[in-house]
Amino acid sequence: MTAEMNLQALLAGMHPVQREGEYVYVLWPHGRPLAAGIEAAVREAEGLTVVLPRAEADRQGLSYDFVGAWITLQIHSDLEAVGLTAAVSRALTEARISCNVLAGFHHDHLLVPVADAPRALEVLAELAARNRDAPARELMLRSENPSDREAILALTAEAFAISPATGLPAGGEPVEVGLLRALFDAEEYLPHLSVVAVQDGEIVGHVISTRGWVGDQGLLGLGPIGVTPRLQRQGIGSALMRETIDRANAAGEHGIVLLGSPDYYARFGFVPASTFGIQAPDPAWGDYFQFLPLALWSGGAHGTFRYAAPFSLI
Repeated sequence: MTAEMNLQALLAGMHPVQREGEYVYVLWPHGRPLAAGIEAAVREAEGLTVVLPRAEADRQGLSYDFVGAWITLQIHSDLEAVGLTAAVSRALTEARISCNVLAGFHHDHLLVPVADAPRALEVLAELAARNRDAPARELMLRSENPSDREAILALTAEAFAISPATGLPAGGEPVEVGLLRALFDAEEYLPHLSVVAVQDGEIVGHVISTRGWVGDQGLLGLGPIGVTPRLQRQGIGSALMRETIDRANAAGEHGIVLLGSPDYYARFGFVPASTFGIQAPDPAWGDYFQFLPLALWSGGAHGTFRYAAPFSLI
């Protein structure tokens, strides 16, 4: 089952369900073997906190203060999704209901005071209904045109203000901005593979692929790709990637290379380029230099990939 990342879809689709029983937080006695019935645990420097049914805590003579009802948000939320916890917490805060959040692999879980459980379920149902009734924020993908470039460069500066390579502030104009500016004027620029994502009339994402080569074989070098920071991790980057792959296949391209996180780009089919005999311009890139063979890939291209000329300037 695919995990949802879009915030509006998460809120609209969540179905809050209350588990039977009452639950408590307990500081587990040091050295005591863990007992059956523990539903969650967090190890801290001060000790092990567990969540378990109140009846089990009473049976073992364990002390507690908070007695909660357990509510599960029945939607499969991606662990990288942004905003769900904040939206739920805000709605409950406005209703003056405290909550403690537990994130599982498949769902988010809330522990609220037992007396507030009926009202909490109402608040969450109202939050879901508001998002179901709200108009969807449609994301449009289209080719970039010259009038978009000022907005694209501003977006790129914002997206790369923190360097993905170092994790530190870029300090001045990020190199990706200058690279992109040069790619727009380069011979290797391919207009149909410079794609913007537009939402509510605003350019919120951009990706570019330009001509590159391995020997005489023409391939695509993807990047930079950027999404405005406030909307990152909401599926915009994924939409730009899929659009690029679709357009590249339709144009009869043979393959795409990029430099990026193997964990992220594997979801689109990218693998270390070296497995296809394609070497990175810098051997230190290792498995971060990746390749996606497209429908017309026939193999046989081996050697070092050559990016468009502006890449040599960074």
